[in-house]
Amino acid sequence: DEVPKEVTKFTGVIKGIFFDVDKDSIKPKSKSTLDNAVKVLKDFPSVKVEISGHTDSDGDRDHNVDLSRRRAEAVKKGLDASRIQTRGAGPDEPIADNKTAKGKAQNRRIEFKLIQ
Repeated sequence: DEVPKEVTKFTGVIKGIFFDVDKDSIKPKSKSTLDNAVKVLKDFPSVKVEISGHTDSDGDRDHNVDLSRRRAEAVKKGLDASRIQTRGAGPDEPIADNKTAKGKAQNRRIEFKLIQ
């Protein structure tokens, strides 16, 4: 089956979801991105998604894993829970170098992955 482009847009790293520092509270400027994700999930009721939270490598690993899980759960709120799984990857799956500020910023992210 071909994945609709509206769904594809919400696969991988989701740009536009921001959190307060060291918290799972979502910043208000993330609202439009989250509203669009909710709309896509409503428009395509068969889609199931895994939301994973990621952090940079600063600080305690266990704390970062817990923080990333709580952030994924925060994004899940408002979505159909039966269609969403969450996980916290913490600092274990970097996509950039944790030695630079830019790399750390890229590693602090939310990812959506389609579940078959």
